[in-house]
Amino acid sequence: MCMGILCVGIDVSKNKFDGIIKNEENEIIMKSRVYRQSRKDMVRIISDIKSNKKANDDVIIGLESSGKYHRNLMNFLIHNGFKVREFNPLEIKALRQGRIRKTKTDKIDAEVIANAVRWDLKTNTERYLTDENYLKMKELSSVHRGIVEKIADLKVDLRLALSSLCPGYDELFKNILSSTSIEILKKAVKQTKLFMISEKEIERILKSNYSRTTDTKKLAGTVKEIFETSTCPEYNKEPLVFEIKFILAQYEVLMTQRKRIEKRISRSIKEIDPVALSITGIGEITCSTILGNLGNVKRFKNDRAVTAYAGLDPIVVQSGKSINHAGHISKRGNRELRTALINSAMVGVMYNPVLKHMYHRLRSRGKSHWVSLVACARKLLLIIYSVEKNQKRFYVPDYIMKN
Repeated sequence: MCMGILCVGIDVSKNKFDGIIKNEENEIIMKSRVYRQSRKDMVRIISDIKSNKKANDDVIIGLESSGKYHRNLMNFLIHNGFKVREFNPLEIKALRQGRIRKTKTDKIDAEVIANAVRWDLKTNTERYLTDENYLKMKELSSVHRGIVEKIADLKVDLRLALSSLCPGYDELFKNILSSTSIEILKKAVKQTKLFMISEKEIERILKSNYSRTTDTKKLAGTVKEIFETSTCPEYNKEPLVFEIKFILAQYEVLMTQRKRIEKRISRSIKEIDPVALSITGIGEITCSTILGNLGNVKRFKNDRAVTAYAGLDPIVVQSGKSINHAGHISKRGNRELRTALINSAMVGVMYNPVLKHMYHRLRSRGKSHWVSLVACARKLLLIIYSVEKNQKRFYVPDYIMKN
């Protein structure tokens, strides 16, 4: 008996999801049904799939990436042994716009996703998410990124509050949330009367954190002068002090959570032991973010497929016999993956000999900093793809080492 393929399209929203089943000939096997976002209905859709599946049929399920709404269902399906394909919303939007009628409903979206699965079969594209270890890394790195972003927001809020309460203080410290700055601020706003911290106390804090080459006495005098000459009106001091205390308390909580999540990411990485860690400039956090969003590289057909998945492929405009390479990247792939690669490339062009060589070669040809950096990010992605696929550690070619 010949093996058939069932293409399942599922459109997920906050409280429900719609599912439809088609075969590879575009025939509807099961009309669209509505399910609730609950374990009971997740079991029900699996039961519906199995009841419509013949003995030798293969099942491929498509889901549109919808923030966090689709993740529970996606993980549940993968855990139960199904092949799951996560589609970029831009892909689904493009297919939907190809319809003559412009009606958009959850039922129609589910059918469009099922058609997208069929299209993947015709193009022999295998990008199915099957490894829970990579999905776990993706979720952990997502939580870590959220904490880092909140810390960055706190830094902005603290600068704004200090610019009103004691203008000039934030300019004295490279990092306004450094341990030195935080200790001084805590002492300054702790007193019943604002800024009662003495110059000697400020100097003591500076000496315990700064090197001997720093003139801590002069810096302490400058800090004390800024505190004493504050132009902030009296009615606004109390609200600003309350805000600063709140920001510092939030920062301590977030830093504690950040350390915990980084330890958990470290354990998760060690469970997989990826070869990508051998690449200069790739640490555990970066590796977790990249591989978590990339998944098992063996699911990609070739390097062009993995480049397109990250949205680092160039846009090509072609008409007749002329081909115009616009030069811009498509940005239609995984944004989190692309951001992590570009951030890693920033470090790589300083410390990784391969990326450093490529960056300076492109710059010598007149390419801009960002064009060169994006090219290095793409190169880094291909290096990761190669070492993970072949399970061989990263090495620097001899011709680069000689230079």
